Amino acid sequence: MKNPFSPFLLRWWQRAALNNLVLQKYLKAEEYFRKIEAVQPNRFGLGHSLALVCLAQERFEEAEKYFLNELERYGETFMRFKSLGDLYYIWNRREPCREYYEKALPLCEQEADRRQLAHRIALCGSGESFARAMKSLRLLKDGNRKMQEKDFESAYTLLKESAETDVCNFQALNNLGALEMNVKKNIAGAVKYFEKAAYYTSLVGIHGNLKKARELLAKESGK
Repeated sequence: MKNPFSPFLLRWWQRAALNNLVLQKYLKAEEYFRKIEAVQPNRFGLGHSLALVCLAQERFEEAEKYFLNELERYGETFMRFKSLGDLYYIWNRREPCREYYEKALPLCEQEADRRQLAHRIALCGSGESFARAMKSLRLLKDGNRKMQEKDFESAYTLLKESAETDVCNFQALNNLGALEMNVKKNIAGAVKYFEKAAYYTSLVGIHGNLKKARELLAKESGK
């Protein structure tokens, strides 16, 4: 790209892509990642980002291609193994899911993530337990759709069943916490769900939700 402003444009596209990815605006995020790909197809980390937006849109074959290419080009890391495990988990492919989670576990440094991996590896141990995990994911998806439709009562019911079907479903637990805090105004209930979610993941956003809920509960208790 000969445009002298291309470094600026690349930085802007990257920032816009990541912002939209965080906001779960996957089509818009992919639009900016594709702009970068057209200019710098071998940019480090771009394949991983494209895999994430493909996975979010359930374009599993494309996501697999990008994740495997990143692994081949840049080597074995916890995140690359876990990302493939997550892909196959969401894709309902039990054997490759277990394979990559087992590769990721020895490289995992966060205790919460180790608990998540160990739990999911155990779920992969039989078709019956894995089927329960897939049911939990379907209930999560249905609950999230109801949240978007602002049918919060139905969302809560579906997400609660999702979390009861798989106690490690931290996304369902986190969303239950959000409903408790923002809709039901039950801060103590929100803390309970956020704590359960944070037990199984090191994701900053979920731990941030827990911190906020605890601060609100402390203020409420001090009244």
